[in-house]
Amino acid sequence: MYRIAVFLMLLMPLLILSGCDDDDIVNCGAIPAIPAGVYSVTHSGYVEIRWQENRDNGLTDGYGVYYYTGDVGNLKEFELMTTVDANPNNIEAVYFDYDVSNGSTYEYAVNAYNGYGESELSYEDVFDTPRPQGDAEVFDYLTAPNLAGFDFSRFRSVNWEDAQADVFFEYDPSWELFYVNVAGINYLNVKIQDYGYTDDITDVNWGEPGGGWSDAGWLPLTIGHAYVVRTADNHYAAFRVRNQSLSARRVEITWSYQLQADNPELKPAVWPPEHAENYGRRER
Repeated sequence: MYRIAVFLMLLMPLLILSGCDDDDIVNCGAIPAIPAGVYSVTHSGYVEIRWQENRDNGLTDGYGVYYYTGDVGNLKEFELMTTVDANPNNIEAVYFDYDVSNGSTYEYAVNAYNGYGESELSYEDVFDTPRPQGDAEVFDYLTAPNLAGFDFSRFRSVNWEDAQADVFFEYDPSWELFYVNVAGINYLNVKIQDYGYTDDITDVNWGEPGGGWSDAGWLPLTIGHAYVVRTADNHYAAFRVRNQSLSARRVEITWSYQLQADNPELKPAVWPPEHAENYGRRER
């Protein structure tokens, strides 16, 4: 991985050798605009970084993807991870960072470059904390008690009376509905809420979106809905109902769990922090 300064020095020969094409007087010596719309999607074991392709009639040759390494004085320092070729036929560009660990927080920024030089780093800093996720089956506590609870910290179904269970599931035949209930010996400290319909578990953004925790400690389940859980030890989790079988008293879920305590991030948002005046500077 290269320092920002190293990346600029690698471009210097291109700057010297790139002459002005008579057919490209408008772009002669012009560098690309700063990429916009940078955001990321949280996964288990990797981070998906996306941004808008520059619409500049081919002025942009590619993009540099950077990660934050620390502060020097009042300035943020970033190092280059990789470059991504521009493709103006696409709406967005994407890079997948697999060199991450679940439960650790990473910060990214993106710039654009061509043979004349490179832009400053993107105004958006993307913070991302990858977290585990997976699929599971849970059952009505009267039908299969050993598989009716779920412990997010162990990533698996457990007995509904297990001391470490965060939630357990119940089927009411009179209403033909499944329910999720807070569980465990510290059940009074477990909170749940209905996040609403989502296409995927990665659509669940932050835990505690404006409150909305269940006062009763239980909620009816709906296929396609996601549910946010705050565990007794202050970890945030979510699960989405993929399917359910009334005859088998079974619910199929996709779950996610934030390893960092007190971190409500289940999918990152773009944060626009304040920067020093010469943020993103290039040093030799």
